[in-house]
Amino acid sequence: MDEAALIGVFCGRLKSLRQSKDLTLDELSQLSGVSISTISKIENQQQKPGFETVLKISRALHINFVHMLEPPPPAPHKMARRVVTKAAAAPVYESGIYSYAAHATDLAQKAMVPLVMHIKSRSVPPFEEWSVHDGEEVAYVIEGEVELHTEQYTPAILGQGDSCYFDSTMRHAYVARGSGDAVVLSICLSINPFEQA
Repeated sequence: MDEAALIGVFCGRLKSLRQSKDLTLDELSQLSGVSISTISKIENQQQKPGFETVLKISRALHINFVHMLEPPPPAPHKMARRVVTKAAAAPVYESGIYSYAAHATDLAQKAMVPLVMHIKSRSVPPFEEWSVHDGEEVAYVIEGEVELHTEQYTPAILGQGDSCYFDSTMRHAYVARGSGDAVVLSICLSINPFEQA
């Protein structure tokens, strides 16, 4: 599924996700910084949001943005599952801070969300732009060096081959150190992965 199709899925799911969190349009607007009219137009599929808007709304709902974009899950049934994502086929989402290549996007109802992140930022972003979502996360540095900021701890310096496992309901942000982008494999685990149907 390409980025345009995934954004369409986001538009179709936003209202039910907002209501599942018992949030009004006004409350979601205040939490996300996205105007009420924009959220209303997205929910009514009158406007397709940019990726930055998806990120803002995802942060406000404390939902990993990939969960917002993946298709609605099928009726539950037991089956063996497998999905292969070729590097060139992974949908890429750009923000001013990171570039995300999302893997296993064809698989609905995932307990884990695997992302290959290119960390572009060299300064700590404003606190309200730090990531926050349900569950836990493990970050493994594939290339370069990163500074991982979390709201409850001093920054951790991670080099190639280093990792950090943390509670992702705690706001967090990655900053690249040295020259060139840093590359991080991030795997997010939802504590209740199938609640967001």
